Amino acid sequence: MGGRKTRVLFVDDDPDFLRLLPELAEQFVGASWQVSTAQSSGAALAAMQGQSVDLLVIDIHMPVVDGLQFLRLLCRKFPDLLKVVLTGDYTGAYRDTCLDSGAELFLEKPRDPGGWQSIFATLAELAKFQPEEGFRGVLRKVGLADVLQMECLARNSSVLEINTGGVRGQIYVEVGQVVHAHVGEFLGEPAFNRLLALSGGEFTLKPFSEPDQRTISGSWESLLMEAAQQRDERETDVPIDPSAPKSGELDAETQAALQMAEEETGNTAFFRVQPAPELPEGMELKPTVAEFILCSTQGDVLYEWQCMNSNGRIDFMEMLSQKARQLAQGLPVGLFERMESTEHRTRVLVQAEADRALFLRTVYAPAPIAGSME
Repeated sequence: MGGRKTRVLFVDDDPDFLRLLPELAEQFVGASWQVSTAQSSGAALAAMQGQSVDLLVIDIHMPVVDGLQFLRLLCRKFPDLLKVVLTGDYTGAYRDTCLDSGAELFLEKPRDPGGWQSIFATLAELAKFQPEEGFRGVLRKVGLADVLQMECLARNSSVLEINTGGVRGQIYVEVGQVVHAHVGEFLGEPAFNRLLALSGGEFTLKPFSEPDQRTISGSWESLLMEAAQQRDERETDVPIDPSAPKSGELDAETQAALQMAEEETGNTAFFRVQPAPELPEGMELKPTVAEFILCSTQGDVLYEWQCMNSNGRIDFMEMLSQKARQLAQGLPVGLFERMESTEHRTRVLVQAEADRALFLRTVYAPAPIAGSME
């Protein structure tokens, strides 16, 4: 924290309790804290607009907007803020819900004066863990594939719960590997592909719990590539004449894929079998810039070219930077500098510097080989 004080904001609707807090903080943590108080979520937000906060401690039961609703709002608006629930209503259900909603700790208010020393010692220890400088912001349009990729790269263990209103499913990630997925009556890879094909909805990252069964053993990289390929095929497929021959003209792999699609959909109307064309003689693949965006660490666009979804690219860079910081806290990997990804004829580069970051996507298109054609 350097030489400055740790800024702690307590939010509680009990004015008598709030009046005691500066005195308790002085007694147990000395002059190292700058304590602020608020009696409602609205007052807390107003206080946070005027100054930054290192640690926020909130009660559950408050009028208008209760502590749980406020906690969920804070997770969206201030994703890097350390949040603790301190309540006199300590139940297992409240604890699980608050921790799932983004609280780092769920603590019970002491019933005797001696318990406050333990509370303030715990809060002081938590306040030491401040996020490193980097991208900050509210993640808006983040895809399931992006979330899964970051969870797997960081070797996290979690359960990704997806809900679109009519569809509800879960993907289990253990130490960076996808081990199970289910949605409706589907399990394993079919369920995984269906969930990744959803065009919208809500998702929640929850702590890992052992699934009823393990239905996936393949690498997460191949799972994401297969899901992306199936989604692309659904979006760009052209109808196929059902009377056209299905064997003799296609290789074994395509025949097997065609049969699987027929069994799944009952027809062949949404399956593409056109193979990628081979490069003509005297041609090679040359890179061409497809889109480029340069932004500050606050997410402000400094320059962009042909970027159709600036917010989506910035959100992805924010998420990548945030996950890299989490990974660096547990492993001696240093600061995040760049990420490269290549798939088919597309290459994506994300590079972060102290004051800016860039997203670059290039595509490889056929071009004549130099000196091969007059």
